Amino acid sequence: MHPSHARPAGLLLGLAILGAALLHQPGAIPARAEIAAPGAAAPPASGAGEPGGDLPTVEVTPHPVHAVPEGDPAPPLPVTIRGRDGSVTALRAPPAPARYTPSPPPVTRISGAARVADVVSLSVLGRAVRLFGVRAPQAGDLCPSSEQAAPRPCSEAARGALAARLAANDDIVCRVPPGQRAPVPAAVCHDATGADLGLLLVAEGFALADPTQSYDYFAAEAAARQLRRGLWHYR
Repeated sequence: MHPSHARPAGLLLGLAILGAALLHQPGAIPARAEIAAPGAAAPPASGAGEPGGDLPTVEVTPHPVHAVPEGDPAPPLPVTIRGRDGSVTALRAPPAPARYTPSPPPVTRISGAARVADVVSLSVLGRAVRLFGVRAPQAGDLCPSSEQAAPRPCSEAARGALAARLAANDDIVCRVPPGQRAPVPAAVCHDATGADLGLLLVAEGFALADPTQSYDYFAAEAAARQLRRGLWHYR
């Protein structure tokens, strides 16, 4: 064989022997090892693909929960005030917290036996009720007397008209309009026959309509003025 042909054959044989020796060594790269091609992405490390694998663990302290005690709270402890020498100068107990008391529901209806309390006021079962939408006459207003006598104060005539109306049947029903804050409620009161007592006084000229409360009696006041009834006889 020509020396130029023997040299490549020997070189190939040596490479084959060297490769076989490397395959049998511990930790050697297997023959079909998956070697990444140049420019390919490397596989992720263990735990890198898992969510939160490399994140730190943070402990969150829970907020304290204050329970609301049932019933009334305990009364506050007294406060002791001492002087510079240590002697007790005062012993004060703080005021107890005020309890919420709901307001009573507003009264919308009053009924029962009534009597005359004032010029335009009644007493229904002992409870004061003022006629709604009605003003009492002024102190100097005079009304003609039915006995052809001298005129009398219109306040006296108003009380006499209410007393005569309640003498036959003192049972009345009063409706309290909403939105009032006065201690004495004003109400629209009707007697046993259904007559409006406030309208009766205004129509006879014994009282005036009150525009700050209602315009319901304006027509009756205009008619009394035109017919010169009651106080309109001398105005």
